[in-house]
Order: sequence, then C-alpha cells, then structure tokens
Amino acid sequence: MAVKDIIRNRRLELGFTMKEVADMVGVSEGTISRWESGHIANMRRDKIVALAKVLQISPSTIMEWTDSENLEGVQTNAHPSEYYIDAETRALAQELHDNPDLSVMLDAYKALSPRDAKLVMEMVRRMQNEGTD
Repeated sequence: MAVKDIIRNRRLELGFTMKEVADMVGVSEGTISRWESGHIANMRRDKIVALAKVLQISPSTIMEWTDSENLEGVQTNAHPSEYYIDAETRALAQELHDNPDLSVMLDAYKALSPRDAKLVMEMVRRMQNEGTD
C-alpha cells in the first residue's frame, strides 16, 4: 500500500478530519491533503513521528520500512501491524482488554496518552470501589 493510502485510510479508520490531524501534527490542512494525494513525497522526520503518534501507528509503517531500516532518533523495530507505538500504552491497552469492567473504554482509550490512560483507569477503579462500599 502506498504511503498516501496508509495515511488516508488510517485517518479515516480513526474518524479524524484532515483539519484535526493537521492541528495535532502541527501542519496545515493543505499539507495533510498533499500527503494523502501523494503530492508531497519528502516528509520531515519530526512530522513523520508526530503523524505516526496521531495515527497510532509506527513511523516505519508510514515510511514502509523494514525492521532493518532506521531513522535517526526514531524506534523503527515495531511490527507494522502493532496498533500502539508506545509500549506503555500498549500494556495499558492490554489491561483494558483483559478486564471486562474496563474493556468498554478500549475504543475511546486508543487516542489517549499513557498518562491520560492511567488517569482514566484510576478514575474508573475508584468509581467501581465507591459502588461496592
């Protein structure tokens, strides 16, 4: 799949508009449009990393790299099929998946930072404990 298709398909899967992605990445909506149309082939490293975080995929997925290829300062050994690029977030997501009382939050959780995910999980646990007191 071409980079432009990876970006567009993932954005649509997550339900983001081009404007929303642009704001989160720190570029213009026109830049997102040009990435998705294939009119911009050279992306800055910092934008690749930011876009990967927003789209919740590995930078190597965006660049269509193999595990042996590397971008200075960017971890590229994650398997392209991995949903989370942050190991801590992935571990927290697994906890949400495994706990039936928390699993309903999994879809909303995907867009959270590890810090925010921990806060949400702690709030849910506290609310559950208050209900049993």
